[in-house]
Amino acid sequence: MFNVEQTTMTQLEGIEKEIIKKLEQKNYSLGQLSLMSEKELAEDLEIEEELSALIIQKAQDQLGIHPYTATEFLEIERNRGRITTSSEEFDSMLNGGIWTGEITELVGSFSSGKTQLCFQLCINVQLPKDLGGLEGKAFFIDTERTFSPQRIEEIASYKVKNTKKVLDNILVAPTSNTDIMLAYINQLEKIIPEENIKLVIIDSLAAHFRAEFIGKDRLVERQQKIMSLAEKLVEIAVDYDVAIVVTNQIIAAIDQFLYGSGEEPALGFAWAHRPQQRIFLRKSRGSARIARLFDSSRFPDREILFYVTEQGISDTSPASLEFY
Repeated sequence: MFNVEQTTMTQLEGIEKEIIKKLEQKNYSLGQLSLMSEKELAEDLEIEEELSALIIQKAQDQLGIHPYTATEFLEIERNRGRITTSSEEFDSMLNGGIWTGEITELVGSFSSGKTQLCFQLCINVQLPKDLGGLEGKAFFIDTERTFSPQRIEEIASYKVKNTKKVLDNILVAPTSNTDIMLAYINQLEKIIPEENIKLVIIDSLAAHFRAEFIGKDRLVERQQKIMSLAEKLVEIAVDYDVAIVVTNQIIAAIDQFLYGSGEEPALGFAWAHRPQQRIFLRKSRGSARIARLFDSSRFPDREILFYVTEQGISDTSPASLEFY
């Protein structure tokens, strides 16, 4: 996928240099050009509408704005990257792991395994592709001060010798309020290509919104901000083909939501329809955790068992365990 801001005017083949210069002076992006009318662009550049139509068409061609056949779309899906979770059961539930180009949401209470899974993904995204990675870096937005380099180093030590390199490939962005979190998200379009980011994690998305937007009188404002943020995250995931993983808290519900527990994900309907995969995590006995895929655009509902161990995410519980 093309990034509409990064793709330059020089890619408009067949357009005279003088016109290209005008477009650059007016700071047009290909995305803006693709949405303009022929008359609007012709008047702004003082050119004929026939030429403006050609410019708009070439911009749309560069951005791939055209319908696909279902066969073409299937091929695009097959070529998307995946990040292994280190659990074969978990990977099988998602047909290969966490997908790029979309948002995956991890929902659960304290100690359900959300953050531990995020730590594992930060390591695994750096692996070679034939080992389930994407040979890229992770960007970790930490809203609850849960990021632990010591824990990541511990997990990584069971896989690699150079744990410092693993830590160097994780960019951490601590945030204390919604404005700072949004500022980091708005910087992603610049940071992702510069740093070869393949995984973006927000742990957790709900924390600042729930703390700052309290009461019914601020509900509309909160929902508007969440919807705007959600659209931005979808845009980033698609344009840059990165995996975005978001953790979410649970709240009490009047209706029983899952497992008869009377709990549901925070942030409401403004957020609920944005993630392509929604996974509910809950604690079982000892180091065991249960993951349920409960809302997916691609896969049927399914429940699997995995373990959070000293060595990270696993399908088996070793004899000597350290619980998290």
